Amino acid sequence: MYLSGLISKEFSRIKSDKRTLVLIFAIPMILIVIFGLTSGGGPTKFYTAAIITRDKEPCDCFNSTSGYDDIFIEIVEDECEAWGLFEDFETDDDDSYERAFDKCIDLLRNEIIDVFLVLPDDFSETITNNTDTKIYYYVDGSDMEAKEGVNVAIKEPIGKFRVEIGKTANFTTMAPYLEYEVPFWRNQILNYAFAMIASMLILGLLMNLTSLSIVSEGPLPRMLLTPTAKNEIILSKLIANTIVMILQVTEIFVLCAIFDLYSLGPLFELYLVLLLTGFCGICMGLFISAISKTEQVANQLYLMFFITVIMFSGSFIRMESLPLAMQIIINVLPLSHAVPLIVNITMKGLSIDWFHFLSLCLISISYAALAYIAFRFKKVEV
Repeated sequence: MYLSGLISKEFSRIKSDKRTLVLIFAIPMILIVIFGLTSGGGPTKFYTAAIITRDKEPCDCFNSTSGYDDIFIEIVEDECEAWGLFEDFETDDDDSYERAFDKCIDLLRNEIIDVFLVLPDDFSETITNNTDTKIYYYVDGSDMEAKEGVNVAIKEPIGKFRVEIGKTANFTTMAPYLEYEVPFWRNQILNYAFAMIASMLILGLLMNLTSLSIVSEGPLPRMLLTPTAKNEIILSKLIANTIVMILQVTEIFVLCAIFDLYSLGPLFELYLVLLLTGFCGICMGLFISAISKTEQVANQLYLMFFITVIMFSGSFIRMESLPLAMQIIINVLPLSHAVPLIVNITMKGLSIDWFHFLSLCLISISYAALAYIAFRFKKVEV
């Protein structure tokens, strides 16, 4: 049987499954409309920080010639439970401050640090005079709870600093603006939720579409009596479902654009990541269908796979807090790569992270290969 005939047959099977087709196209539309018409990850427990100091005035504490800024930096570096110091920058003019500021922005964008602090030029002077002392911080606003988390955590180094210098001067922490936050005039709920919701919808629904494509096909035993090869059957299913996937991803992409999708990065790269996420869902669904003996088993495996992928996507449980073995397991699941890819493009304006992109490609290819191997040795009663 020619490949074109197999693809045509596969489209006929897909068209006959009205329930799944409604699920594939209606649910994304309903959910995105709900998010779009609505106005408007857990907090980090340990913060890696950089500090820029513009303060050059020495203090008279402990007969030292160093400034209060040096003491504050040492406390952040050595004495805090919730803070760690990545690097500190001493600046003595506007040019050096601009260079340090740009370096910290780059560190923040690439998630090497979580926040950077700026100690103003009158830092030591205000402490000596017991007047209001300001500390500025810049935090990644792509995490909706980042500002609140830092605002609480920063009380620790400030409290220890007060004890160290024996002064009770007032401190004011200020966030001039959040880096990489969704502008307040854009649809914040949709945009903050987009990475997780879009990848979950695309992956989950396409897994559902293909998880029954082999195990529930009635004519399959009769087809195997013909010269049709099993690799042709798998390839036809892959091509037909990929075409459906492209239509679904395009629908989601266009609907989100209508409801003010915010993206600092290239939209084409975002679209490419969504397509790859969908292709991964198809490959996983084919694998589930190939190893299942009955439709009930396929449905159960689909639920198990989907819940596992969601729970260990890295969005609900932070990878840094898990053992190395668990981090390896999470890295072989697709959403642990799809979600960071989407966040980096939409919120931070970065190009495709090739580690995550190639990992997602490898996961897709692996599931497609496993599906073929399982189907190749699958015993079908004729």
